[in-house]
Amino acid sequence: MKGIYRLLLLVSLIVLALSCYLAGSQTGAITFFVAGGLLESAFWFGLFKKSKNRSIS
Repeated sequence: MKGIYRLLLLVSLIVLALSCYLAGSQTGAITFFVAGGLLESAFWFGLFKKSKNRSIS
């Protein structure tokens, strides 16, 4: 169940980033490009986050 929430969070981050890029390209507002970049970096850092290995003993 935890994996589903992580996946939903990552998908929402990338959708928000793309929305900000689209809004920034139409209006020319640099703020949307910066917000899109921050959201995209959060997506990539969340995607490649290392998981803790738990040993079964």
